[in-house]
Amino acid sequence: MAFSETPSHDLLDRLQKHPDNEDLIREISTRVNTQAHHGELSKAIYSKLGKKPTWANCIGQQKCSPERKLQPTSRQDLLNAVKEAESKGWHLRVVGSGHSFSNVCPTDGILLDPHGMKKVLPVDASLLLDPSKASNLFSAESGMTIERLNGELDKRHLALANMGAYDGQTLAGAISTGTHGTGISLGPIASSVRSLVLVSGTRTIYQIEPSNGITDPAKFAKANPDMVLKQDDDWFQSSVIAMGCMGLIYSYTLEVMPAYFLEESRVLDTWEGLTTRAGDDTLSKWLVNPKVRHFEVDINPYAIGGYHACIKVIRKEHDPPTEGSRGIENCISGILASCPVAEWAVVHFLNLCPSICPTIISSALKTLVDSGYVDKSYKVMNIGAVDNVKAMALELSFDATGVTTDATKLVHQINNLLAVFAEKAKKNWYLAGPVALRFVADADAYLAPQAGRVTCMAELDLLVGINNGENLLREVKEAVCTKGSGVRVHWGLDLDTVTGDEVHDMFPKYDQWLSVYKQLNSSGMFNSVFTDRLGISVSKS
Repeated sequence: MAFSETPSHDLLDRLQKHPDNEDLIREISTRVNTQAHHGELSKAIYSKLGKKPTWANCIGQQKCSPERKLQPTSRQDLLNAVKEAESKGWHLRVVGSGHSFSNVCPTDGILLDPHGMKKVLPVDASLLLDPSKASNLFSAESGMTIERLNGELDKRHLALANMGAYDGQTLAGAISTGTHGTGISLGPIASSVRSLVLVSGTRTIYQIEPSNGITDPAKFAKANPDMVLKQDDDWFQSSVIAMGCMGLIYSYTLEVMPAYFLEESRVLDTWEGLTTRAGDDTLSKWLVNPKVRHFEVDINPYAIGGYHACIKVIRKEHDPPTEGSRGIENCISGILASCPVAEWAVVHFLNLCPSICPTIISSALKTLVDSGYVDKSYKVMNIGAVDNVKAMALELSFDATGVTTDATKLVHQINNLLAVFAEKAKKNWYLAGPVALRFVADADAYLAPQAGRVTCMAELDLLVGINNGENLLREVKEAVCTKGSGVRVHWGLDLDTVTGDEVHDMFPKYDQWLSVYKQLNSSGMFNSVFTDRLGISVSKS
């Protein structure tokens, strides 16, 4: 007997009555391994047990128990989810790969896992105002991971202009929270978006673009009668980084570039030397060096002998083929290699001897020294995840306007940040990780951490489980992000510290963002603990 059309709830009822039925067992096994049915089966199981499904981010720091967890595989699935949320009065949110350390994802309603939406979509050149630009455009569903995206682009001899340091995120997760790489002439991933398709709370399907968008309105209307083309700067620059607050992103069209190789060198230095010496080996000179595509500085937040050790990460475009290897990929891995204990005991060891953190971090930075590593761009930019221990981060955004000619102001801000760490160390509170400085071009998205200014992003990495680690990061944020300071916080790495009043102070175009948000979340469907925190949750209609 075939059970392929039988609802999962009925399958489980039948299995209770006939536990040895091989056809039933085979069908349930198939559904467990088939993403299209997994959400329905999970719901049926939880219903049988009288329990709600659960979700947690990659380190278990953000959690929720939604009414339902679904795994959409199509645009129609998103429409169905909106319809269900509307009929039941539930909230609706999308989660990516769970690499946000802020409460942008948790919901009490329907939680969507978009990983099943991972198809490459065609770019129809006939609908573009300039069909010749189609060769540099790439469209994909929003649940595609950066890793898969890079693979698809590589097959077509294309590449992202820039990316973050980890490729496990979904496109929507990376773009919607403002994920970035480094390169003072390169913006966050969101800056490469030319068009996005969004399913709204009214079940309207919008294709949203800037006012001077890539699409011909008349041709689009004829070809897509079930969609609305919205070419409006406020709508586009608001929705591209919106933390899931405005609707369900189905797909993106990105501007990409021909594939290229990078050469990476990692050079040991001191922060004091980099920022005070004369000559070409200075912060400003590295940032304007025309041969350097990416420049990053990873700093020990604690001085040893009066100096903060640092690693300069220098990446230049290079001809193929691949050469050399990177060795240890990131500083957290370096900490594991530098500690005289097994990996599982690292956190316990550092809690017993917190004052050893400065020495361990300096040793870890030394393990990163390397030169002559050449590979495809996306392989060099991806520094990987740490599998055996959990890490988290807070990331701050400093105004770096003018840094290429005079870095004095930025250096003063970073020195103040380092002074906060020195002060907190008096309480035996230590950051078990480096401060990573990345330089990013100004962005047009209204809530991008780089909105309207060249930016220095300072990522404060921390091993999970370090005593008072989160308290340390929160106090650092409070000390640095004062009113009028111009310091912002990365949406995916804010540790739930940013308030609505602070957002007004941080982002000049927040009111324009709010106006679009109120239009697209008029029913309150996309309310969440995140919108509650910002004080912008809409009364449910």
